[in-house]
Amino acid sequence: MFSRVFENKKGHRVWENETICELHRQIYDLLVIGEYDKIVPVLEKAYKCGIKMTQKLVDYKCSLPDWEEHISKEEVRRIRKLRIELNAEE
Repeated sequence: MFSRVFENKKGHRVWENETICELHRQIYDLLVIGEYDKIVPVLEKAYKCGIKMTQKLVDYKCSLPDWEEHISKEEVRRIRKLRIELNAEE
C-alpha cells in the first residue's frame, strides 16, 4: 500500500465535481500507475484551485496554516530553487 490517506473509502470514490481533493486523487492515481506525462496538467488545475481557495480564505478572513506545522520555509525554498534550476537546464 502506497498511502493510507488515498487507500480508504473516500480515496476510492470518483467525485462528480473536480474539487481540490478529487484533483489530488487523480494525481495519486497517475503516480501509482506510472502515467507521469499526464500529471502536470492535473497539478496545474490543483494549483489554480488552491489559489482560488486561498483567496477565499483571505476574503473570509480565515487564518492560513502556520509554516511550523509543515515543511520549513527554508526547505521549501531550497527544493523550489532546485526545481527551477533543473527546468532551466532543459
